[in-house]
Amino acid sequence: MNAAFAWMLISFGLLTVGGFPLSFGMLLSCIVYFVFAGEPLYLVAQQFFNGIDFFTIMAIPFFMLAGELMVASGTADRLLKFAQLIVGRLRGGTGYVNILASMLFGGCSGSSIADIAALGRMQTEMMERSGFKREFAAALTVSTSIKGAIIPPSIPIVLVGAVTGTSIGGMLIGGLVPGLLVAVAMVIAVFMTTRRNNIQASDRKTSREAARILLASMPFLAMPGIILGGILSGIFTPTEASAAAVGWGFLLLLAETKMRPDPKLLWRIFLRSGTLSAAVLMLTGASNVFSWVLATEQVPALVAQTIFAITENPILVLLIINVFLLIWGLFMDMLPAIFIVLPILMPLTNELGIDPVHFGVFATFNLVIGLITPPYGTALFTGSIVLGIPIERMVKHMLPFFLAALGVLMLITYVPETVLYLPRLMDLL
Repeated sequence: MNAAFAWMLISFGLLTVGGFPLSFGMLLSCIVYFVFAGEPLYLVAQQFFNGIDFFTIMAIPFFMLAGELMVASGTADRLLKFAQLIVGRLRGGTGYVNILASMLFGGCSGSSIADIAALGRMQTEMMERSGFKREFAAALTVSTSIKGAIIPPSIPIVLVGAVTGTSIGGMLIGGLVPGLLVAVAMVIAVFMTTRRNNIQASDRKTSREAARILLASMPFLAMPGIILGGILSGIFTPTEASAAAVGWGFLLLLAETKMRPDPKLLWRIFLRSGTLSAAVLMLTGASNVFSWVLATEQVPALVAQTIFAITENPILVLLIINVFLLIWGLFMDMLPAIFIVLPILMPLTNELGIDPVHFGVFATFNLVIGLITPPYGTALFTGSIVLGIPIERMVKHMLPFFLAALGVLMLITYVPETVLYLPRLMDLL
């Protein structure tokens, strides 16, 4: 390790520990590297621009804006009523409603945090009224939110594709089956719980009420269809699908407000989505500079040599990667791993002959699990704030759902076809 690289790592560590924003921490530490290495500083700007200078990166701000529009247009309430109509009559049905509603909303927002913020309180109160313990209902609400970050349009998957250069369309479609598998695994966990408790079913709806709910839900259920249908049929690229989602979300908002949307509401929607998009694009550009330095210093090759010195068995290598990412999720946020760690691990998996789409999906899902694991889980903290329940009271009820997610992670890691079948079928690989 040369002195320039050592100073870069030291400065990055100090800036991170000091609470500096990650993007600025990466940029400033890279500038330190260039100064000590005697490299021209214009390379920082050049590599930063290269990191965001491609068409697919535009999907990020569009998907974020589409999610904000869907929340503002009343999507959460419509989808919750629809889910209640479909599975609410089953024993313990409100638990299944929670899972189905989160899955449907995830197909609109692409964000776990948005899922909890929009649906969390309604889901928890609904489950509590039917006989579930409030802490269990909150634990399920937080746990099911991870589907929103893996089912298309998954914002984390778009970021992984942008940072690693992997097919975003292939990864988005590849995340569909893992998302459904998580839903099935959590349904089983809820079923085992309801067998031991007296949980009420939802009231039966009349034919007229059911028709009214279906009619009111159809425009909102169309959002996932527009995104997935457009990509699968070849009509849209992922970026074009995200723009179409914004257009549909805006039409729903106009219909909800009877063609008179509140200008202040529109301002908040565009300001929030624009601010979040700018932060993500800053991270994307800064991570490209950081990754360029790591590649120059041959860090990916060093990591590969270190792991291969332990074992060259692909099964064990994948296990090591998964354990490392799970531990990372305990203490660090998902975004640093996406922007710093995955570009280092990608060449290693390429040497093993692992398909980039397969690696991108199971690595993303691994990091998404970190959203619900203490002590750092972002979704866990969000759920605690939104639902007003201390984290320690939720965590003890989350073990079945964490184990369910872990089982799905192992399945999609060691059975690549669970991820690759649909992208291959749709000629996206």
